[in-house]
Amino acid sequence: MSDDSVNWNRIAERLQAEMAHLIHHEQEQRYGNDFYAEALRRALGFRPAEGNFRERLDRGEGLTTDSYARHLYDTSALDRMQRESAEQQVKDARAETRRVYREAGKDFADLLRARCNEVSMPSRYRREGVAWAAALIDPTVPKDQYGKVIQQADADEKR
Repeated sequence: MSDDSVNWNRIAERLQAEMAHLIHHEQEQRYGNDFYAEALRRALGFRPAEGNFRERLDRGEGLTTDSYARHLYDTSALDRMQRESAEQQVKDARAETRRVYREAGKDFADLLRARCNEVSMPSRYRREGVAWAAALIDPTVPKDQYGKVIQQADADEKR
């Protein structure tokens, strides 16, 4: 077989087999001038358009009809548009989720800071731990690329 995607040798074998079948088992006179056309239709497995289906070749060995190729192109274009639309919806939903998580993180960090005082938590080390945890949760507190609080390091250097 050559580098083409069409298997011409296989098509020729099928055509010869169908022509032999038509000659030996059916009346050649019945098809008249359409004898070769009928043999080629059978060799390629041609299916005419029926209802919602497009005409197509079942055993085209790399061949297809114009109407079926147009149908595939149209449906693939529709699939691409629907995929792009779905990807945009997912992108928007993820952005909204990140926004909601940022707001919730800020609210939760503020709640921790409000509840943590000398009366509710007498230990200074525990209060500093809660303040550190609130800083990690709060999205407005600057952090380095690894998620560590930057201001915490500055406060430690001042001591």
